Amino acid sequence: MLELYQDLEMPANIKLEFITPNAEEFIGRMAGICYNSSGITEACIKRAAKCAQDGHLATLRFAHATFHVSGISRVCSHQFVRSKHLDFLQRSQRYCNEKETTTTIPDSIPDEIRGEWISLLQSSLSLYKKAMEKGIRKEDARFILTEGTHTELVVCGNLQAWMDFIKLRADKHAQWEIRDVATQINNILAKECPNIFKEIL
Repeated sequence: MLELYQDLEMPANIKLEFITPNAEEFIGRMAGICYNSSGITEACIKRAAKCAQDGHLATLRFAHATFHVSGISRVCSHQFVRSKHLDFLQRSQRYCNEKETTTTIPDSIPDEIRGEWISLLQSSLSLYKKAMEKGIRKEDARFILTEGTHTELVVCGNLQAWMDFIKLRADKHAQWEIRDVATQINNILAKECPNIFKEIL
């Protein structure tokens, strides 16, 4: 049976895999080269915050963060991978068996067509399994899967790239799923670098 989730009933799972150690201090120390400034820890952190506040965002490129993102639809991942200065590795439907996949149904789907919608999703997965049983390669069988199918990615980028992504995708005009991803990532970075990123409530 296909597992179905409605909107953010199962929100994206976001895990910070790596961030430059003492990122704010490191950014401030690197930025100090521009001003022949002190390398004292407190001064470096203050300098990093000032650079971010004043829009000297090139300094943020000297620290990096890598996230593991799972439980999002292919619709969401298509939006995600268009982020120009982030780098991605994504679960491959060409090599991975998707017989146990999950999917998301948007909350906007009305009751009068919801049953038909679910039936089509289940039929899609059923036909995928039949294709596999008939010896059709995963790279061809995947064509029947819907864009609501869940995927996972590893995404890395410098902190300016993450700031640009968050500004665009945490905005109220962004679609709800990618907005949830951007908000979660921002709030993790806000805990790691509170002088550069601010929590979104």
